[in-house]
Amino acid sequence: MNMKKPAQLSDNLLSMRPRKGEAKPQTEREAAEPIAQPEVSKSPKTTTKTAPRRRRRLSDKKMQLNLRVSEKSLDRFTKLADDDGLIFGDLFEKMLDIYEKKK
Repeated sequence: MNMKKPAQLSDNLLSMRPRKGEAKPQTEREAAEPIAQPEVSKSPKTTTKTAPRRRRRLSDKKMQLNLRVSEKSLDRFTKLADDDGLIFGDLFEKMLDIYEKKK
């Protein structure tokens, strides 16, 4: 059985890969010239579904905590954070403080 290892595959397989977009071969000079980019409109795009607001302010914390929660719990947590104007990390700390005091 004469099987080639992956590193020994011939280069003609690379030519059979589909290309993204309309790529064409180009010279070094053509590659060095900048392509004129179409102007992007600055007007906001309208979407049918409202996206959740993006939280821009970062917490001063350094650790990350990933949780899997139900969609309902995430909605409740997000609503609490939005109502108090807090980011998730700050709301989590606030909730921990309240929980520890209650204990």
